[in-house]
Amino acid sequence: MIFSAKAIPGNELLIERLKGGLRHQGIEILDEFNHPELHASGHPAREELRTLYGWVRPRYLLPVHGEPRHQQAHREIAEELGIQAPLSPLNGDMIRFDADGLTLEGRHPQPPCIVSQNAVAPLPGLGGHHGEGSRHGSLYLALSVAATEEGSWTRIGRLMLDAGEVQAFDETDFCDWLDDALESLRAETLADLRLALQPRLIAWFADHLRRLPEIHLQILAMEAPATSHSE
Repeated sequence: MIFSAKAIPGNELLIERLKGGLRHQGIEILDEFNHPELHASGHPAREELRTLYGWVRPRYLLPVHGEPRHQQAHREIAEELGIQAPLSPLNGDMIRFDADGLTLEGRHPQPPCIVSQNAVAPLPGLGGHHGEGSRHGSLYLALSVAATEEGSWTRIGRLMLDAGEVQAFDETDFCDWLDDALESLRAETLADLRLALQPRLIAWFADHLRRLPEIHLQILAMEAPATSHSE
């Protein structure tokens, strides 16, 4: 059986369990670990996007996938091809699409939530009481991390960020800084990591915002994707 795509972060254990069950039935597994050439991505490359847009010839583009730097790169490709791409939307944006094109009508920031089967609940430690206790607003961060073999930490998946109440800042720069900070930290537990990361977060925002908001940090543990596989 061929697994040609990488596991979406958070699904690694379930997929490995499935592979283990298949091997138990005597089925040979071919995947990215023992046959890297099999990997196929569902995300088109730049030239593939250009080819697609050459076929469908759209007038407008609204990039909705990826972090801000991915959306900006997508917009630049569209504009090179004469496609109007005026917006990089955020969660909660109300956008009008009519004969005049794409227009941002309003912004309604959405607090991060956890979806568990058929229930939706606020993420513990986040949301629900915006702005209380701070006259400069509140900023809510939730990140999934995994320990590395080198003893540091790495971010898994997309950063959950609710910054609707604070001054705008460059999220791409922040994510780059955050990844470097996690790689440099040595902490044995999530509690230790939180204690080490929190003052660094405060210092970064103090340097990049005129008014420092109240910062709420939630760290979630994830299993790191396997980098090798042995039968």
